[in-house]
Amino acid sequence: MLVRNRFSLASLLLLSLAAGMAHASPGYAEYRVTIVGPANSQPTGINAAGAVVGIVPTGTLTYRSFVNYGKGPVGLTLPGATSNIAVAINDKGEILGNWTSSTGQARGYVYYRGSFRQLSGPGGRPTRYVDINNAGYILAAASPPTTDPAGSNPHGYLRAPNGKYQDIGTLSYDNPTTQPEALNNRNQVTGESGSLFAPEIPFYAFVWRDGAIRQLGDFGYTPSYGLDINDRGQVAGYTSTATFREALATVWTHGRATLIDTRPAGDYRFSTAQAINNHGHVVGNSNHLGAFVYRGKRLESLNALIDRRSGWNISFSRGINDAGQIVADGVRGGVQYAVRLDLIRPHALGAARVEGDE
Repeated sequence: MLVRNRFSLASLLLLSLAAGMAHASPGYAEYRVTIVGPANSQPTGINAAGAVVGIVPTGTLTYRSFVNYGKGPVGLTLPGATSNIAVAINDKGEILGNWTSSTGQARGYVYYRGSFRQLSGPGGRPTRYVDINNAGYILAAASPPTTDPAGSNPHGYLRAPNGKYQDIGTLSYDNPTTQPEALNNRNQVTGESGSLFAPEIPFYAFVWRDGAIRQLGDFGYTPSYGLDINDRGQVAGYTSTATFREALATVWTHGRATLIDTRPAGDYRFSTAQAINNHGHVVGNSNHLGAFVYRGKRLESLNALIDRRSGWNISFSRGINDAGQIVADGVRGGVQYAVRLDLIRPHALGAARVEGDE
């Protein structure tokens, strides 16, 4: 499913790089900033109607979750949970999440219309749930059976509405592992796969479809990450460059990588494309603009597209839907909130063309 939040080391690095960035406003603000979560919150997903889910920290690596359908945030209270992380919401309004019991067991759930449905992992193994699409298919990560000759490294799984899991496999590398990131409405999956060797893991972005996993193109360096996939099969993420520790926001179309961060080599460059909608519009974060939107021509700072007199600093973008609504972390008065950016003057949202699009 598109418009998904991502947790990663790259995200944490970019959050620190982007914090406090400010840019001049255009002649008029393009986006209105609306608070959609409580203090100290961050969004984790948005659906086509603009409903937002998110989380609030309650301790060290523990969280509570909320949903906002447009009338203010409502807590998703799960009895017996010491931590509850909502990770995605589909257009039907089904919310996917992970929770931890008082005995420390990690479990999953789907919340819909006031009730929680518990999820059990493949073979009862511990499972991390990642994404849900409009048909109710669920993307998850878990270790394969101990009888698997390929080893016990985590794999990605697609869970059908009837509860059956399908292992999406790994790319053909030694000691392989797969980390799934996003699922679209055509049951295509993106993420990264490669050899699980420390300290540097040579991950490669991939697309999985109809039982086959395919490595996406890159520029000859690792890692590359596929972080989101739209219903056209376009993938948003980032690729590494020849310069140590650099990465650039990338969109893949028909498997071909195109840089949307086109800064020349020289200064330090680090950017990620976090999410992509069906128009090909991308939101992401970079060390030179902070949170950005890409609509087919260039990266634009979100802080340059809001009314700076409002006092907001949009510190990290996380998702975008087909109406162009963006969910992000916003800071005002030293406090962070989950916010939604709505276009003040909605306009025709044509598909953004990138090199290689057909």
